[in-house]
Amino acid sequence: MSPHLRFLVRPDPFPYLYPNADGSAHFEMNVSKPHLSLLLQQSAERWPEATWLCQTDRELTFAEGWQQTVALASTLREGGLQAGDRMVVVEENGVDVALLFFAAMLVGAVPTLLHPQTTAEALRKIIEQTEPKLVVLGANLGAEVAQVVATHPWVVHGQFTAAADGGDCPVEFAPDDLAFLVFTSGSTCTPRGVMLTHSAVTFVSRAIMQRLDYQPEDRILVVLPLSFDVGLYQLFYALVTGCSVWLGGAAQAGPELPLLLARAGITVLPAVPTLLGGLLKMQRFRPTALPQLRMITTTGDHLPASYLQSAPTLLPGTKVYPMYGLTECKRVSILLPEEVSARPESVGRALDGTRVYAADESGYELPPCSQGELCILGPHLAAGYWRAPEETAKRYRSRPEDGARVLHSADTGYVDAEGYIFIRGRSDFVIKHRGFRLHPAEVEDAACTHSGIASAACVKDEPRDQLCLFVVGADRDEEALRHTLCRLLEPAKVPDRILVLPELPKTANQKTDRKALRALLNA
Repeated sequence: MSPHLRFLVRPDPFPYLYPNADGSAHFEMNVSKPHLSLLLQQSAERWPEATWLCQTDRELTFAEGWQQTVALASTLREGGLQAGDRMVVVEENGVDVALLFFAAMLVGAVPTLLHPQTTAEALRKIIEQTEPKLVVLGANLGAEVAQVVATHPWVVHGQFTAAADGGDCPVEFAPDDLAFLVFTSGSTCTPRGVMLTHSAVTFVSRAIMQRLDYQPEDRILVVLPLSFDVGLYQLFYALVTGCSVWLGGAAQAGPELPLLLARAGITVLPAVPTLLGGLLKMQRFRPTALPQLRMITTTGDHLPASYLQSAPTLLPGTKVYPMYGLTECKRVSILLPEEVSARPESVGRALDGTRVYAADESGYELPPCSQGELCILGPHLAAGYWRAPEETAKRYRSRPEDGARVLHSADTGYVDAEGYIFIRGRSDFVIKHRGFRLHPAEVEDAACTHSGIASAACVKDEPRDQLCLFVVGADRDEEALRHTLCRLLEPAKVPDRILVLPELPKTANQKTDRKALRALLNA
């Protein structure tokens, strides 16, 4: 342990600051609500020589990561960052970004990581909401984004360098137990910061690892942005299990992905369905041997059943774990590979220590197998949305039965008698067409059952009142595809138009960009 840091334990429900004899602060912490930086310190003591973070030209052990985090924290403190201050970082994935993130939390500040593709307008809204003390911008960002923070009192461009001497860095903590913010648009056009606490993140990280069982020898490839919780949480999983994280970026998520997986000896790949679909497509037409890849986790969007069916052939020895989650609570459920054959349409059971049920319009719990809005209970719920009390009250409510705090997901589905969760659609995505309500996943699943279709996306062309299906694949026989759709779907759900693209447009988080698809229709 650094001689400049002290962690004490007390039974109080929240952490507080107490002065040392010399007037500086030390941190007294409740072990049931641990600080995420303590996880890093503990991993440095347990696996000092093991690799924690690496990228193309750099590798860092847990011990080195802890030491450099303490040094960065000292630099931040000397620059004026204090407990409760916000820090915004706009940069590509990298070791320095991860260290800066932990360093901010070490001084009690609240960091936010944003993708470099964040638009100037979105960045302006986020800065107006968070009022950050510090903004760190990547060296290669556009002038329009840089101009948004040009007058900000403390802006760092390019690499952020730590002081050579760690100095004195007492561990401070915000009174509300807040760790960091993850921004998401959700059902609104305004980015909203989901408030994650140290206790919630630590709880859910351990609960997820109980189900996924990462091993110390695992190497995780993160090509999803750290601004996306699926990528960010891999840093915490490594602290819990002692495995290493290989930090890549969007460039590695394309054609070079299979070669990178093989060359870097990757054993775990966190993915979204579009990323998994792309990998399966590449393995189908130009296979690469991936003997070390043992696990792919997928979440963030609907997973076509055809991906699960083709994975054993195209990725032999690799198990796929379908998952369901929300930024507002991180993870809801995980379906184990051995459960897929019996319940291929399920997203698994709720994490240990949590609970999921379907509710009626008044919020009351429905019996098993009854369809309603999925609600989540557990210690992994976020504190709400940053400075958005109305939206927080809409999503986080009190159960009418007992007053317990519950997250309303806006997803429609049901839970069977054995606790398996089934999603039937998200209310935000429901399409009304010819007097019927349908979910894009119904059409996309049907399209992906057709041989040669690698991926699909369904959107509504509102001005023309047409249901449109975009497909990617080698099979360009529209008549045969339409025959498949007519066989599997009700007439009102068969697309009016089918359009072929070389690739589906993706968001910065590698999800299907439905807004871009609608723009293509308008063009």
